[in-house]
Amino acid sequence: MKKVLVTGAGGFIGSHLVKRLKEEGCWVRGTDVKLPEFSETCADEFEVLDARRRDDCLQATRNVDTVFSLAANMGGIGWTHEAPAAIMHDNLLISTNTLEACRLNGVENIFYSSSACVYPNYLQETNDSPGLKENHVFPADPDMEYGWEKLTAEILHQTYKKSYGLNIKIARFHNIYGPLGTYDGGREKSPAAICRKISKIQGQEGDIEVWGDGTQARSYCYVDDCVEGCLRIMRSNIDCPVNMGSDQMVTINELIDIVANIADKKIYCKYDLTKPVGPKGRNSDNTLIKELLGWAPSISLEEGLTETYKWINDQVHKS
Repeated sequence: MKKVLVTGAGGFIGSHLVKRLKEEGCWVRGTDVKLPEFSETCADEFEVLDARRRDDCLQATRNVDTVFSLAANMGGIGWTHEAPAAIMHDNLLISTNTLEACRLNGVENIFYSSSACVYPNYLQETNDSPGLKENHVFPADPDMEYGWEKLTAEILHQTYKKSYGLNIKIARFHNIYGPLGTYDGGREKSPAAICRKISKIQGQEGDIEVWGDGTQARSYCYVDDCVEGCLRIMRSNIDCPVNMGSDQMVTINELIDIVANIADKKIYCKYDLTKPVGPKGRNSDNTLIKELLGWAPSISLEEGLTETYKWINDQVHKS
């Protein structure tokens, strides 16, 4: 990789990826509909462009040899339930326009960020569900519209690889979290929301609202592991979608206990059973990525949440 484009570079994972690419000596262009919210961009060029527009994608993908396609209209489970049409409309345009622009501009290497939401709901019905393997995606029954869009985009990328010989890599992200990510406003993921709620408690004890009964389970992947994995996959000869996630699954109640311990606070949960909770249990099976790369995400949830809580706590309490 010499000249690299990161779409979605104004977002959480994109801003971390741009920084890492610059540290490795790449020339980087970042594009997004907005500048990074919590830090200055490290990109050599940053252009405010809308990947829903074909001409903007053609401009973004000019004169680069590698594209990390991270741009998406997405958010936490609450927002996802509220905006299904926008998710399908915007993300299908983003994926289609970016991929076609890469083809027209002769981009050699393309990384597409998919999601664990592509996996069938019928494999995620209990909080002790086994890890999700890459070949479990069919028969298809993805999680909500976002999952269907991501699965469709995976198939689209694979057909471009077959028809045009493009070098395409696909990773399925499992709940990526860490500093510099959205932590309020309705689009945040559960680790950030819990960190924010606990940070706002005055004194050493208090209560927080929890969506569902707290027994739903997930695995969470720290952003540094995600960025490392993206680069390793891009430089590999892997030719199939692979999981990008931790295999350390915890319940929401256990996640709260970890953050409470980090904050040194006693937390009481007020459960709201009317709120959406998503699949009952979702965990990454890392057998394939270990086999293909000899590597898998390894930063513990406790270590990652310590850094995440520290950053969110600073944001909540800064003057």
